[in-house]
Amino acid sequence: MPLVSTGIPNILNGISQQPSTLRQTTQGETQINGFSSVIDGLIKRQPTNHIAKIVGSAITNAAIHIVNRDEDDQYVIIITATASSASIQAYDLQGNSVTITTPNGVAYLYCSDPQKDLAFVTVADFTFVVNKTKTVAMNAATVSGSVVSSVQEFADLPTTASVGDVHEIIGDQNNSFDNYFVKALSANTYEETVKPGIIYQLDNTTLPHSLVLTAGSFAFDRQTYADRGAGDLDSAPNPSFVGRKINNIFFYKNRLGLLSDENVIFSEASEFFNFFPTTVTAVLDNAPIDVSVSHTKVSILKHAIPFNDSLTLFSDSTQFTLETNGILTPKTISIIPSTEFENDSKVAPVAAGNYLYFTSKRGNFTSIREYYVQEDTVIVDAAEVTAHCPKYIPKNVVRLASSSNEDILFALSSDDRSKIYVYKWYWQGTQKLISSWSEWQMHTGSSILDMTILENDVFFIISRADGVFIEKVPLQYPNDTGLTFCSRIDRKVTLTGSYSSGTNTTTWTLPYIYDGTVIVIKSGSWATRKGTDITVTRPTTTTVAATGDYSSASVIIGVPYTFTYTFSEQHVRENQGKQSVQSGRLQLRTMRVNYEDSGFFKVNVTPENRDIQEYEFSGSVISSPSSLIEEVNLQDGTFRFPIQSKNDRVAISLTSDSYLPCSFQSAEWEGYYTIRSQRI
Repeated sequence: MPLVSTGIPNILNGISQQPSTLRQTTQGETQINGFSSVIDGLIKRQPTNHIAKIVGSAITNAAIHIVNRDEDDQYVIIITATASSASIQAYDLQGNSVTITTPNGVAYLYCSDPQKDLAFVTVADFTFVVNKTKTVAMNAATVSGSVVSSVQEFADLPTTASVGDVHEIIGDQNNSFDNYFVKALSANTYEETVKPGIIYQLDNTTLPHSLVLTAGSFAFDRQTYADRGAGDLDSAPNPSFVGRKINNIFFYKNRLGLLSDENVIFSEASEFFNFFPTTVTAVLDNAPIDVSVSHTKVSILKHAIPFNDSLTLFSDSTQFTLETNGILTPKTISIIPSTEFENDSKVAPVAAGNYLYFTSKRGNFTSIREYYVQEDTVIVDAAEVTAHCPKYIPKNVVRLASSSNEDILFALSSDDRSKIYVYKWYWQGTQKLISSWSEWQMHTGSSILDMTILENDVFFIISRADGVFIEKVPLQYPNDTGLTFCSRIDRKVTLTGSYSSGTNTTTWTLPYIYDGTVIVIKSGSWATRKGTDITVTRPTTTTVAATGDYSSASVIIGVPYTFTYTFSEQHVRENQGKQSVQSGRLQLRTMRVNYEDSGFFKVNVTPENRDIQEYEFSGSVISSPSSLIEEVNLQDGTFRFPIQSKNDRVAISLTSDSYLPCSFQSAEWEGYYTIRSQRI
């Protein structure tokens, strides 16, 4: 019975639902509240920082939009609505309420499901809002006047016309344009105009409204859309969204874009409220554009995402590429089908660098694809990044958020809004070294309404029983001020306590209601015992107390959360670790994990039909120069623990519920392997 050993080079590739024999050695069974970092290894995830409470009661359904004008102008817009009412609130990302006036148009927001029914796009100071349930209409008013004469050529117009007279120019066979109309400005001066007697005005109560930012406050109002100013119903037809609903709104190459049915409609360049041509005698480069996709399948367009110097359009089953040859004009635009993958149209795709991520339904679960265009070729594909964990992300995903800075994707499902599914990747040249799925869990009672990534921070809008909160997760996890580590506690806040000499008690008042365990840590402003925790009690759901005087400096307070990583079933492998060997019996003896900058963690070994064996690393290493009394000790080293079980009859997990960080780089096991047969 020979003794064998196998190294696990890293544990960065998250979870896999494949049979253990087919998994990579770097994949695990579960990963909860972990973060795969190519620099730091597998770490306990970054904590959430309490920013502010912005609403005094819980919200179950709202449309939320983050206005990111620049680093100094960032706001949260919250719209709640029913079929007969609506309200709008605005806050900056520090939680301060921002004035918002609603002179007109709130009725446009009425809908039964604001999160699904409302869509947004921000362009400079304008945030456009579209209600997908509204049918666009024209006003009934018609152009006054009548046509007084028809002539073949412009030169045939009378030289002594009456001011205001409208004349029709028919043209000849060499003219490729339809008839057009001119109005006399003086006796011998004319300008192109619209045919009298036809409808000419869009009903702005049925079109996208806007939030306009001015001097730090918002105004929500309907907009004035340009009238039909030239031609007739043939030469300047109604935009194709008239009589239809608008499925989405976007901005591309200095034009406001709308999706309706199978059409993409662009405003006039730089004129976001004009969807009619200013002339029908020529096709101008800046003219509005209204074009439909062409495909054998019905392709109702739901999303338009600027990506890879083009615009990618999504229907339920087809992806299209809108190309412009650099400049978007009616003459240069073309739309071609690129791929045909099922797409969950309820979820807006998101771009991250060279990739575009979108979801599709898979029964009770969700699959996510990575859409890309191969450089220097015409190859377009969408690889499934959930292929190795097809039953991991639940159905009803409502939101994706991504960051090219951090190579990360977040997915939120309405089935459980206390969880976020996290995809972390890392490319080295053409090789993807990390492709990691895991989940982050917020504490019970948390309902994530929305999330967005701004630079290196993730902002969460979270509803709880006592209100709605803004919380932030710095993805770069900077150390707490004055400390050598980042405290791993959620809802983190820095507070100064109030001391009562009569009771010899220091009390801190939380900015939120929480009736569970909290952790209180001496901040870097303390002269001694920085980073150590204080034993506390919970007099009320909003206060924390400790015996003694702790009022001289601030403390860090937050809610504990637990990190868990469960290793996959281990196997003897050959062919450089790529192929598992199934012909023998493997009795695991011991395992070692290599850690860095770790203060606490536990290993749970759970043999089948036997008690759990728990092995604890406390952060102190005998003879280590950093192991000082009453100081926080973060250590590097190797932690060895026994297993003494058959490989397929034991579960091995790393866990930590401590506020101290933990980081794991690699592992190695050894065991006895018995060969039952020999290959020939």
